[in-house]
Amino acid sequence: VPKTSKPAGCSKTIQAAVNKANPGDTIKVPNGTYKEQVSIKGRGKKYIKLIGNPKAPSKVILEGGGKLANGVFVNGADGVTVNGFAATHQKANGFFVTNVNGYTLTNLTATLVGVYGLYAFNSIGGTMSNSTGAWNNDSGFYVGQTPPQSKPVRTILKNLKAYGNVLGYSGTNSRYVTITDSKFWNNGAGIVPNALDSEKYPPAENNVFTRNEIFWNNFNYYKGAPWPKRETSVAGSIPFPVGIGILLFGGRGNQITNNKIYGNWGAGAALVQALTLKDAATGDLKDNKVTGNT
Repeated sequence: VPKTSKPAGCSKTIQAAVNKANPGDTIKVPNGTYKEQVSIKGRGKKYIKLIGNPKAPSKVILEGGGKLANGVFVNGADGVTVNGFAATHQKANGFFVTNVNGYTLTNLTATLVGVYGLYAFNSIGGTMSNSTGAWNNDSGFYVGQTPPQSKPVRTILKNLKAYGNVLGYSGTNSRYVTITDSKFWNNGAGIVPNALDSEKYPPAENNVFTRNEIFWNNFNYYKGAPWPKRETSVAGSIPFPVGIGILLFGGRGNQITNNKIYGNWGAGAALVQALTLKDAATGDLKDNKVTGNT
């Protein structure tokens, strides 16, 4: 994708380059502001690498203008990499991956979007790393509706920063997720895996939250926020409490271990039965462990 003129082999827009790309191709995007939603769909686009500026993501901006749904949308294309972009003012999500086996989202920034900053749904495996989600209407980072697996593939979230969101991390019915070496602060609540009937495969289970710093999550978004406030996709009408570091809303086999948790006015770590589920027993808390935290 060229910055000004169109040299041989270049495309006028990011989407035009994606449309031309074959599986495994690399698309390089120079610094600039791009008012477009990039869609990478189908098996014919698997393993594509979309590369902006990994060292300075804020110089390659995907501007939603409050009208475009997503900055980058990946659907059904396994193993796609998105590296080095900043998404802002999207109506829905900054970076959205769904129905895939594996993905890499790294060196990204998502701010002031309508729902989630970095979002993975109904997918197996994948990584989110070295990224920031801030001032988003729902959560900075989200992994949801993970299909149950006989041989689980873990999803790794590492070296993330989340602040100013309703929730730093939200995971409705998420499985096999490890969040580590990350910071969650000044959100309504820090890390909130949860069980809801709004998505398949409840509850959240076999997630690991370790070596994170989770602090000052007292942002009362009910009283005002820098984005147009509306019902969140996960919480909906449920008044998720402000002032919680980690909240397990239902869940089985989750581990909260070796984290630094401080300055959260309500509780450092809280475990609550998910009473809102139609099948009440599915919302029971079972085999969760809270160990070795400060």
